[in-house]
Amino acid sequence: MKGERHVVDNRVFLLGLDELYRLRMKSHEQGELLECARQVAGMLDVAPADVPIEGYYAEDARLTEYFRLLRALQVEPNSRVAKVEHLAAYRRLYDVTSSRLFGRPRHEEMLLPVAHDALSEALKRLVPHWTVPIVTAAAAQAARVMDDCSLVGLAARAKDSVVLTALRESVVLYAATFAGSLSRHEPPVFEWRVDDELADAANRFIRTFHALFPVGARLPAATAENAPRYWGACNENVIIGRCVRIGYDDQRTPVMHYHWAINRSGHLAVDEFWAPEIWTTERYRHERADQTPVQGARLEGLKGPHDLIL
Repeated sequence: MKGERHVVDNRVFLLGLDELYRLRMKSHEQGELLECARQVAGMLDVAPADVPIEGYYAEDARLTEYFRLLRALQVEPNSRVAKVEHLAAYRRLYDVTSSRLFGRPRHEEMLLPVAHDALSEALKRLVPHWTVPIVTAAAAQAARVMDDCSLVGLAARAKDSVVLTALRESVVLYAATFAGSLSRHEPPVFEWRVDDELADAANRFIRTFHALFPVGARLPAATAENAPRYWGACNENVIIGRCVRIGYDDQRTPVMHYHWAINRSGHLAVDEFWAPEIWTTERYRHERADQTPVQGARLEGLKGPHDLIL
């Protein structure tokens, strides 16, 4: 009797990597990085930002505090660096926010850099012609041209808009379990179908993560031997409703924000929409995740996130 076959393809691998990354990253943000943000904000007398809590940062009070503090520090000018550059806490935050885990750092005259990844590059090149298929294809091309091995860069290489949305939501602050039964008689068979190029790039991401966070749980290498771990960590149900703002149009009043969200109307799909306010994962899951996605929306007379046709 043969064991049940589990195929670890690009999507399963990347969603597994995403879940393993999120678990480890949250532990660093709730502890070490939160304390660093408190110290730097205290030295600069900066209050937490009053902004929507995006991504997984609404899940825990410590994550929420870290999100608000970092958002506040990200808009401070680099003229304030002199006051905190002697702090180990600032240097640690700078190392994290400028890490290639998130893309290429863009300083933009601010206290802390933000990341420019393959998706950012695609959006920049295609403005204002943003649609899920077009941006997904352009992001895949940009990932290879830029040699982007960030979490988003890996998703872009897979040319999978669902994965791209899910993984971008995991890093929203810096640029958002296996269910079944095993055979009783034979262990399952795991088949590794991850593209070699993607696996090579992913291993660079993993090595970068370990260099940045040498203490704590480690990410498994992107190899066939670790297929069971990625299969076990991949759960498509947990990404339903993830919503991430990836662009905006500040030539309009009010400013319009461009979002991608993962919708489950029959099958996983990416729902794109513009809105005059930032939609978070929490709000999208509460209001829209089970409804049929509408591809595009018009900007004039917008009443809700699905009122649009580009």
